[in-house]
Amino acid sequence: MSGKILIVDDDIDTLQLVGTMLERQGFQILAANNGVKALEIAQNETPDLILLDVMMPGMDGYEVTRRLRMMDNTAFIPIVLFTAKAQVDDKVEGFEAGADDYLTKPTHPAELIARVKTILNRPKTGSLNLEDTAEHLKPGHVIGILSAKGGLGVSTLAINLGISLHQRTDEYVIVAETRPGKGDIGFYLGYSESDGQINLLKRPPQEIGLKDVEDELIAHGSGILLMVSSALPMDEDLSNSWEQLQAMAGHLSRLAPYTILDMGTGLTLSNRKLIPMCDEIIVVVDPRRLTLQKTQLLLEGLETLGVEKDKIRPVLINRSRLEITLPSAKVEEAVRIPLAGVFTPAPELAYQAAARHVAMINQQADSLTAQQFNKLADTFAREAEATPS
Repeated sequence: MSGKILIVDDDIDTLQLVGTMLERQGFQILAANNGVKALEIAQNETPDLILLDVMMPGMDGYEVTRRLRMMDNTAFIPIVLFTAKAQVDDKVEGFEAGADDYLTKPTHPAELIARVKTILNRPKTGSLNLEDTAEHLKPGHVIGILSAKGGLGVSTLAINLGISLHQRTDEYVIVAETRPGKGDIGFYLGYSESDGQINLLKRPPQEIGLKDVEDELIAHGSGILLMVSSALPMDEDLSNSWEQLQAMAGHLSRLAPYTILDMGTGLTLSNRKLIPMCDEIIVVVDPRRLTLQKTQLLLEGLETLGVEKDKIRPVLINRSRLEITLPSAKVEEAVRIPLAGVFTPAPELAYQAAARHVAMINQQADSLTAQQFNKLADTFAREAEATPS
């Protein structure tokens, strides 16, 4: 088996030992003894896999991983963290940074070689071969998410559902905000301000191409791809650029089997134009009486727009104490559509995830909340399979 492997470790003995072992397996070896050098080599050489120590002076392996995931030509290179740090929190941090695997030193040579070969044998992820397939890509399954008012958990649902869909189906999933000037996902996941979507929306719609949209996607460490809206209030004027948003959404649907649109609140002009492009519409429902009344008006508006009831998926998200909210049966009776999912309050988990800029489903993978996201993802995966192409 051949391939190019970059080994990064500040311990020279480890570099030599692991390098020699992998060379005997037929791999070409590149080496770096610090994070800065590793980023430089990865950019210039584009290795097939990176074996990366965590505990290094200056820039540690977690930060190297994050930076690799933010650069276009290294975003999809498999990364195996190889370190003496063996605590569960260390591993979680590594996977959240974007690592594909995590090996604890000392590791038996046979296990190291097996892990490396297994990862290299996986189907390649990353940029689609647009030159050959751009005009022939069929639209994937598009799920729009909106609510009657802000603060009900639309972005939280979009991110966690996207990650769960990716984990459950092993398919590409894009999570895209469509509300310039009101972006939340960047804050949620700890990204600095991104102007990629703004660059697209400032172009004439006919000049927005498939490759242009793909180039603005951000690879997240969880495996999903993101199109992040600006959070700068002055960019809110671009929310009326519905033709550009339509063009963007159309291309996104061809870049992945699943696209989730975080549409924010209400039936804005842009949302009215994007809704017909969605295979399903999730309406986030809050079980408090006044908010529920607004949700009923939103559902009536969708009906006026001609959206069929079998395309609407109400999802009940409880964020308040249960004793001050309506039970799910009463909520379902009020919206007159079966609930696609019900989420119980998880304030501590939400706080912990927000503090670490990670998704709730990754903060605690065995939590009840994670199980609820997985159940919802399985529902949408089945429906996507049943939808005629």
